[in-house]
Amino acid sequence: MALSTFVYLRNVNNLSDARYAAGMGVDLIGFKLSPLNSESLNPEQFKEIAAWISGVKIVGEFDDMHAEAVAGQLKHYELDYLLIHDVSQLHAFAQLGISLILNVPMDGQSEDQLRSTINYASGTVDYFLLESAQTIFEAEDLASIKAIAHSYPVILGTGITGHNATSIVEDLGLEGISLQGASEIRPGYKEFDEIATILELLEVD
Repeated sequence: MALSTFVYLRNVNNLSDARYAAGMGVDLIGFKLSPLNSESLNPEQFKEIAAWISGVKIVGEFDDMHAEAVAGQLKHYELDYLLIHDVSQLHAFAQLGISLILNVPMDGQSEDQLRSTINYASGTVDYFLLESAQTIFEAEDLASIKAIAHSYPVILGTGITGHNATSIVEDLGLEGISLQGASEIRPGYKEFDEIATILELLEVD
């Protein structure tokens, strides 16, 4: 199974999402691992789920935990990437020896401000995850995303739908897209409608 674009499924905390995403050929799966978040996996749960998936890179998602606190957790997990949120701790995270993805909120930021943050982290971070509270972008926002993506490896984590999933990467010159997992309704039971629709549209022979 393969997808036509790079896909990062984040906020995963259950086997159903992880197995489905890996089987569909996503590139990155991000697991909730912060011990301060009640929806996170503990080390034993993580190991059980990770044993069922292959061919995909694993991202550790520790919410807003400081680099020092995350460092103390890493002995419990085998990770390929860390998703970080605080650019002021960039160099502390870089010392941990794991590839980084920087979450960059777009709301209230001009293109120049976004570029300043991204340029500062460029060379230390592998990917930039752009997110917004908006689900529909104005033309000006799309132009800013396109301009930034022309110079940096941008993964867009907002506004991805079944209507635009096949075109938005090419139109904006993105590195890829990011989708969000959700908690199980009950153990072993998941609704895959939205994620499945998008991934099936991206599926190639």
